[in-house]
Amino acid sequence: MLVKPGSAVPAKIRESTRFYPYFKDCIGAIDGTHIPAMVTGVDVSSYRNRHGTISQNVLAACNFDLEFIYVLSGWEGSAHDSRVLNDALTRRNGLKFPIELENESSSSSLPVNEGDPELVFQTQEQQRAHANEWRVGIALNMWRDIGHNDTNEN
Repeated sequence: MLVKPGSAVPAKIRESTRFYPYFKDCIGAIDGTHIPAMVTGVDVSSYRNRHGTISQNVLAACNFDLEFIYVLSGWEGSAHDSRVLNDALTRRNGLKFPIELENESSSSSLPVNEGDPELVFQTQEQQRAHANEWRVGIALNMWRDIGHNDTNEN
């Protein structure tokens, strides 16, 4: 989240040579989390996250005073974070970012750590292995849910 530089920079960032160059234009933090949910019926598989638990994917943004400035809840646990973020950005009253004017210089780009690839991205093989583990877990849990749903309907 970016904002025009000015006196709104929190003191901890403004007074730190370690943080200021990288976070001087930051106004808060945004992250997603999974909250356990109770879902029944045919929707159960949609709410099963990659760890196999039933949850809602919740997106939240907070400022430096640790106050929530935006929360979007209700997405299925299986929804990817990028889908939830896209939904937040495209809603009429959704998450808003301050817009930088074209004539202003963009001095807020974050450095990319090219020295350690593990900190940046996983390889395609690692991503594929992780996705396959997730799919197997979903399939196993889906069959287990079918057995539970049959006993509940009787």
